[in-house]
Amino acid sequence: MESSRPLSLKEKMAYGCGDAASNMMWGMTSSYLMYYYTDIYGLPLVAVSWILLVARVVDAFCDPAIGYIIDRIGGVVVPRLIRALAIPFGVTGFLCFLALPLSPTGKVLWAGLTYIVFGAIYSCINTPYGALAVMISRSATPRVDLNAFRMMGCQAGSLLVALLTIPAITWLGGGESAAQHQYGMAVYVLVLSVLGGFLWLCVAHGCTVRHPPAPVRRDLVVTVRLLCQNRRWVLSNLLAFFYFVGQAALFGFALYYARVILGGTEQVGANIITFVTVLLFAGVPACLPLARRLGTVRSGIICLIAQGAAYLAMAVAGASMTGFFLSVSLLALAQGVMSPLYYTLLAQAVDDGDPHASTGSAGLAYSINTWVTKLAMGLTGFVLAQFLSLGHYVENGVTQPPALSLWVTAGFVWLPLGAVCMQTLCLLAWRDRG
Repeated sequence: MESSRPLSLKEKMAYGCGDAASNMMWGMTSSYLMYYYTDIYGLPLVAVSWILLVARVVDAFCDPAIGYIIDRIGGVVVPRLIRALAIPFGVTGFLCFLALPLSPTGKVLWAGLTYIVFGAIYSCINTPYGALAVMISRSATPRVDLNAFRMMGCQAGSLLVALLTIPAITWLGGGESAAQHQYGMAVYVLVLSVLGGFLWLCVAHGCTVRHPPAPVRRDLVVTVRLLCQNRRWVLSNLLAFFYFVGQAALFGFALYYARVILGGTEQVGANIITFVTVLLFAGVPACLPLARRLGTVRSGIICLIAQGAAYLAMAVAGASMTGFFLSVSLLALAQGVMSPLYYTLLAQAVDDGDPHASTGSAGLAYSINTWVTKLAMGLTGFVLAQFLSLGHYVENGVTQPPALSLWVTAGFVWLPLGAVCMQTLCLLAWRDRG
């Protein structure tokens, strides 16, 4: 039975360390990997788009597999799994940004292999981490608290990456050339990798599994079929998919939007990422009081309306730096307020879904959700790289073709605006009184 005492601040912070570790490396891959591949490592855009997509196809097997293993063994394996994978997580993340001096074909193969392996390790550590909140507490308020700390850890890790990356790789590399940036990037990511491994160890040692699910012996196909009968679980996955489409576009295209639309430099793009991350972090604490007052679904719809208005204002602002920052401020605050709600709704769907569709398979349920988020990131990265190719983007080019601005705007504004509309439809279909 659950203790009547609230969760300690230490345990909430330990839980938040997981997303801090994830998002240092995930922030690097989502915000800077495409830039690293094209402008630093010199990979062709077509190859970059396929690397991003193929890595997600491989994850289609990794995420459900680790979730199924967790369900077969039982929830007690989660802390041990996180502890065992903490160091491999850091090592593989570092290798993604290690620019080996290979032939053009060798570079593509090296980039693809390292990113695929990192994605697999990420699946194997982040899936049990996602299911951990349900095992720590079975009460609604502690879960919102845990997910709020998770989102604060997420934004803290993202903020560190956004604030330091461009200045750090220039300073550590000793200059602005591609070779100097390659060296600076490798040293910088090495530091992040060591810190990320340490934070994962904090999760393993600081969180207590109070409600470990019993091993599930049901056939995999039957389990998946029962999960798909849980309407709220399906909706929560659609919500996550379209949310991460928007996140991939926002962070993955910020550098290009700053250069092509706003007429700035890579540093302006890094400043945008930093600014957005700070406001995302600032918005998270408002989630709990808003959800208590209006309920999770109504709170989410209000946040989505604000995001839609922000994207429309951004489109109207065009090259105006003032208009852009006002628009992106509203967008980031609304996303920050809403971010814990995604995981709260997912926990509700897994734990409190339709009784006839309940499976007890938290590992598989969360693993598929993790795969859905990475599928969204991979597909969006593929689309964005194709947009750059269609606009004839020139790597390290001082001037760009005029048509490129239309494609960059499509990727940064119109694509995520469509994702916001789809999220709104999902919440309207939730049918939740709270």
